[in-house]
Amino acid sequence: MRAEYDVIIVGAGAAGLAAAARLAQSGKRVALLEARERIGGRIFTRHLPAAEGRAPMSVELGAEFIHGLPSATWSLVGQAKLSAYELEGSEISLINGHWAPPVNQPATHAIADMMKWLEAHPGCDMSFAEYQTANPIDAATDAAAANYVESFNAADRRRIGIASLAAQQRAEDAIDGDRLFHVAEGYDAVMNFLASQFRAAGGELMLGAAVQRIDWQRGGVHIVTACRGAAGTGTARRIVGAAAAGEELRARQALIAVPLGVLQADTVEFSPAPAEFLANARRMAMGDVVRVSLLFRERFWRDRRSPSIPEDVRRKLADLSFLFTPADVPPTWWTPNPEPTPMLTAWIGGPRATELRRSIAADGDALALPRRCLATLARIFELPFAELQTLLVSWHDHDWSADPYSRGAYSYVPAGASDAPVKLTAPVEDTLYFAGEHTDVTGHWGTVHAAIGTGVRAAEQLLAARSQP
Repeated sequence: MRAEYDVIIVGAGAAGLAAAARLAQSGKRVALLEARERIGGRIFTRHLPAAEGRAPMSVELGAEFIHGLPSATWSLVGQAKLSAYELEGSEISLINGHWAPPVNQPATHAIADMMKWLEAHPGCDMSFAEYQTANPIDAATDAAAANYVESFNAADRRRIGIASLAAQQRAEDAIDGDRLFHVAEGYDAVMNFLASQFRAAGGELMLGAAVQRIDWQRGGVHIVTACRGAAGTGTARRIVGAAAAGEELRARQALIAVPLGVLQADTVEFSPAPAEFLANARRMAMGDVVRVSLLFRERFWRDRRSPSIPEDVRRKLADLSFLFTPADVPPTWWTPNPEPTPMLTAWIGGPRATELRRSIAADGDALALPRRCLATLARIFELPFAELQTLLVSWHDHDWSADPYSRGAYSYVPAGASDAPVKLTAPVEDTLYFAGEHTDVTGHWGTVHAAIGTGVRAAEQLLAARSQP
């Protein structure tokens, strides 16, 4: 089977959907190919039905927060008439058995000092670990800063560059990135809205369409997919499922919006290979994350009565938002406060996440991850492990590193690669265009608003090129 389009977009995550909506609305005949049987990419919302007196709820298995006030995301939330609420409440740490202020406070001071150092050394870049060695501070602050960098960025501090960390911090400050919001209807509602825009403009979406090969020459693209199933239900005007592997589609141009990890794994074959683009993609890095959301019957942490928990800490636990336990695995926890759902989400990023995965795999126990989390919570709150087991209703996670259509959580910029994202935005022969959070040039790598912004940017590049004589 062969089909002809103006543009074929590969990947129906946030970047691909944003590009698809823009191009279809401009009058282009667009096909959007997605390897999975769902849209959204690394936005993956699990909707739980009402049960045990609990209202229906959403659990985010991938991207969860709107970070700050990025116009790219908030514009869509407003257009879709969705509701969002800001996370609020207490932040507290447990360090060496002692309750303390949030561990991120000294870390952010260390990042501020790093930025001042960079201002005095313009053009310098090195890994964060190298910077720490060259600029030693007290051991506790040093460890807190390393944990913050690796956890927040899902990065290896021995690789991530301080130039990109500074650019990221400036970008976050510009949009109040320390404020966090939830989309009440679930983050996938934003993706569904983009898909509805695509549908209204006449776009065609193919689910279960894993792209195997992209043959191209200037002004023409030939794509071969390995479709895994028949048509499903979805949000585009027409959802097409190929009857067999090897469906062929043709277009004048292609826009590639797959994650960096997929590009680096070479699971999509290009012929000929866009060598410069792929070389710059390999200069970037994909981070690892383990996250699991634990749904309980009650918010047991709110009324902990233990001699070792001071009264002021009990008050903070009653209004808990974030809990940091840097010596534990996992070391970061949050609640949906002020939304009262009795849920704790555990998070660990960077090399420690990779180590945890290996440990869990070695256990050979499908329940090793939630057991590890419950054991840590039992120590933190001085509760019997068996009691926590009885309180646990369900647990939810997704292994993004093992996911063949993601191969990691999100990207970061290693030392010496600050110019790579800009180079990843360059079209190839006015035929291949690229989008995705790894192509962001504003310092917002790893975020949904970066992905959306790059999709729009790539679409505008394509439209501008075609409008030129």
